[in-house]
Amino acid sequence: MKFYQLPPTERRTELAKDGADLLDVEPAELERLNEMSENVVSEIVLPLSVIKDALVNGKKWTIPMATEEASVVAAANHGMSVFKKAGGVTAESDRTGIYGQIVLEVGDAFSLKKFEKAFPDYIALANQEFASLVRHGGGLKEITAEQKGHLVYLLALVDPAEAMGANKTNAILEFLAQKMEFFPGVTAKLFAILSNYPSQITMAKVKIPVDLLGKSQEAGLAVAQKMALLAKIGEEDVYRATTNNKGIMNGVDAALIATGNDYRAVEAASHALAVKNGRYASLSHWAVDGNFLTGEVKLPLAIGVVGGSISARPDIRQSYSILGKIKAKELAELIASVGLANNFAALNAISTKGIQAGHMRLQSRNVAMNLDATDEEKEAVYQLMISQQKYGESAAEDFLKELRGR
Repeated sequence: MKFYQLPPTERRTELAKDGADLLDVEPAELERLNEMSENVVSEIVLPLSVIKDALVNGKKWTIPMATEEASVVAAANHGMSVFKKAGGVTAESDRTGIYGQIVLEVGDAFSLKKFEKAFPDYIALANQEFASLVRHGGGLKEITAEQKGHLVYLLALVDPAEAMGANKTNAILEFLAQKMEFFPGVTAKLFAILSNYPSQITMAKVKIPVDLLGKSQEAGLAVAQKMALLAKIGEEDVYRATTNNKGIMNGVDAALIATGNDYRAVEAASHALAVKNGRYASLSHWAVDGNFLTGEVKLPLAIGVVGGSISARPDIRQSYSILGKIKAKELAELIASVGLANNFAALNAISTKGIQAGHMRLQSRNVAMNLDATDEEKEAVYQLMISQQKYGESAAEDFLKELRGR
């Protein structure tokens, strides 16, 4: 038997013979996981955190985030806290659909004009075949085509309703391609597959009084101006832009993972959007407008709240029990708001105390918690690391010896 054909317990046995030290996993859970992926041998668990009372479009939400980085949750929490004091985030999501692509090879007898006249019939056939999607408010909306030599490039816009829509879109594209292969002049289908090109664009905006950024309006204005300058650099300098966007995706990915959405697809689309003007730039924009700091982020969020692994995974279902009844449009608006909050927190930290200070506080907590010591000793070591600004495992060990020597 090949490795992938073995039951997960036998795969674990083989790895154990090679020296692997695997975590204990309940047999029933292991079997469940084995149905979700390939070559399953164990599991990796992420902490599920929440952002409480996030104010988006006038409504308070509790937003789940799955990440092992404490600083990501802390940054989102800080940003959302400031946003709430400023009246909250205004967000809007365009749920027109996601793109699928079909590429056909054609001969000299092919007529693009005649082909385009057949598009309404193809759309009707597809929506008849996938009537369940239409009943849920979705379906194939439009087809466009462009010919380059002996290749015809088609884009199909599919509204996935409340689902992420990747599998359904691929099924629709395969159906269309099979029909189109019989059109006069078409010689072959090269491929028919979903494109992760930016779609389902979501915008989140915030307007923050500068007095929320400093001990006085003058001090807050200085912070706001520095944040706006840092943001401007991110729009012009690729090195800053890349890190700026990584900070945005810190929060976005954590919310996507917690809600069972495809963070890889969103990452790819986001970076494509970042380079739409011919050079890589920040996905966010910040500026000073009088006594206000204004910020916005634009993200392609082809996500869903039903289908896929969402209903099959108990760990994901708990996230939706936290969120409550929610539409895909609303979830996209929350996720974009989290990305903007993480971006705000990073720019604010750089403009004031420096971003490393917060990171080191959180990292020191992790280091102290891993000491072979009592809870009281761990807390004392952590406080010493922060007060003396000495970080890392060796510093923690030294502080522990010092405490015990006393």
